[in-house]
Amino acid sequence: MRTWFRNAKLYLLLLAVQFGSAGMFVFAMDAIKKGMSHYVFTVYRNVIASVTLAPFAFVLERKVRPKMTVRIFAEIMALAFFEIILDQCFALLGMKFTSASFLSAVMNSAPSVTFLLAVILK
Repeated sequence: MRTWFRNAKLYLLLLAVQFGSAGMFVFAMDAIKKGMSHYVFTVYRNVIASVTLAPFAFVLERKVRPKMTVRIFAEIMALAFFEIILDQCFALLGMKFTSASFLSAVMNSAPSVTFLLAVILK
């Protein structure tokens, strides 16, 4: 039983992430249909994620993370703005016109489309 759990741990975690993602899309669809702005929902979502993940990052990555320089800070801010914030805002904006299941499927196909574009434009 112990080796089964050790082998299945990654698959169970991936399954939990997929259910959490689908649940978030359904919750977001309900909040947006009731009148919440997608900008406000994005801010709430990122604040909750930061408060939840920051203690783990602070404790587990304390000795591994590089020294914070201006360049590293600028890279973090650029990636946060272009990937996380714009991605979420556009996804939630598009959710007004489609269903949560369609958006979930499209968001899951984004890495494969990125890979194909990288191969084509290499």
